[in-house]
Amino acid sequence: MRVLTGKQAKQLDRLTMENHGISGKILMRNGGQKLAEFIRSNLMNIHNPNIGIVCGKGNNGGDGFAAAYILNKWGYRITIYSLVHNNEITGDAKIFLDQCEKNGLSIIYNTDIPTSKPDFDLMVDAVLGTGFSGIIRDNTIPWIQWMNDCKQIISADIPSGVNAATGTADIHAVKADNTVSMGYPKLGMSIEPGRSHSGDIHSVDIGFPEILDELDGRSWTVISHEDIKTILRPMEKSTHKHVQGKILFLAGSIGMTGAAYLTTMAALRSGSGLTVTCAPASLNGIYEEKITEGMTIPCEDDKLGFFTESNYDTIMKWVDWCDVIAIGPGLGQDDRTSALVKTLVKTIDKPMVIDADGLRPFYNYPELFKEIQSEFVITPHVGELCQLSDISSKLITNDFPGSIDKFMSNFPGVLVAKFAPSLVAWKGQGSVNSTGNPGLATAGTGDVLTGMIASFIAQGFSMVEAAKLGIYTHGKAADQLANKSSQRGLIASDLLSQLGMVLRDYES
Repeated sequence: MRVLTGKQAKQLDRLTMENHGISGKILMRNGGQKLAEFIRSNLMNIHNPNIGIVCGKGNNGGDGFAAAYILNKWGYRITIYSLVHNNEITGDAKIFLDQCEKNGLSIIYNTDIPTSKPDFDLMVDAVLGTGFSGIIRDNTIPWIQWMNDCKQIISADIPSGVNAATGTADIHAVKADNTVSMGYPKLGMSIEPGRSHSGDIHSVDIGFPEILDELDGRSWTVISHEDIKTILRPMEKSTHKHVQGKILFLAGSIGMTGAAYLTTMAALRSGSGLTVTCAPASLNGIYEEKITEGMTIPCEDDKLGFFTESNYDTIMKWVDWCDVIAIGPGLGQDDRTSALVKTLVKTIDKPMVIDADGLRPFYNYPELFKEIQSEFVITPHVGELCQLSDISSKLITNDFPGSIDKFMSNFPGVLVAKFAPSLVAWKGQGSVNSTGNPGLATAGTGDVLTGMIASFIAQGFSMVEAAKLGIYTHGKAADQLANKSSQRGLIASDLLSQLGMVLRDYES
């Protein structure tokens, strides 16, 4: 499903009007019609419902006036609250305000906030649109607080106070039960905290032409169940373990052998046929005991408990055997391990998934990415992305999509950025995940994701497909576990057994 930034939504409006002869009045009328239809569908079981609509002075308010005019024609009781006087409303919004006035709708202009709790069966938020950024003005805050106290809120296009591009939300932003998005949902409604403010999102066709390819900026989509169904097909009846993919893992160190276990088992649980996990020799007994379905290769470590450059030849002997190599989970922070990784990534000619401590050699040397000879995916969390990009955590948090654009301008691989939710970026495109919950904020879940992505690559999926499959099914497993138990109680190893339940949905 395609989603737009605020700038892209504005550009789509402009191109539609300038190049395709569709006026803003027609778009607003269509938007009001679709909004009214959705409101009516939500009131089917309420006798003589009472509807409140709070309108700002811009086009978002115009959508509210247009919907009010149509609902009134259908016989609904409507009360409109306009946050400004009628002489301050201009353009297309004024056309529909005038129609409301001519038809005798109850319109309360620029009044003080009602002192009593809103007594409406449904409240429509048509205050601030896709152009909002920053903070909500002081005189608007009481109105939004009042709306948020209503039984049911439907936002027109985007909840007031949510940034359409970044997903940031003012502390006082509307908390909608449903959002009726005009034409296409907005990117910020798919990213936290905007996602939590938007409720259920309903995209409605208001007559935009098919010109999305003409829009500037990254092309964003949201990964859905239907998308995954088109990628993940049932296994071939005649398949065998060598066809199902072979993965070489470089993971784990003293105190973090669990990372090697989690990432290896996640690959096997995701459908890989064979795995070999490199192990510091002094820890190999732990690896063999934990990873019973996979093979291990002991690498001499002089009882250090971590990998060093002396292990290069042992590891490279297995590179020809594998279909993909996953590097990083639990490797530790010793410089000798980082030196090994730096040498390996410049030499290996097989697809790679690089995560966690495997990213350390790139922190002060991002040019190393361009020395990689094969396709690769990296899977950083926000802190690691800061180290890789020299972008502050505050800026990344406040403008995650913008930070991704900046990072990708010099990055040749596929990026899986672990955020809320995770997303995939490549070339001029990006996909936001639609699954996952805060229960994933616990140690080891990222190691599971690395193993899953490596598994899908080994099975023959493209790097982008594997990344999408990984984050979606990873998040869906967490959602199913949270429904059965809780978010707080989720631990990384819980995901391993749940993956089979998720993948089952795509095997018939």
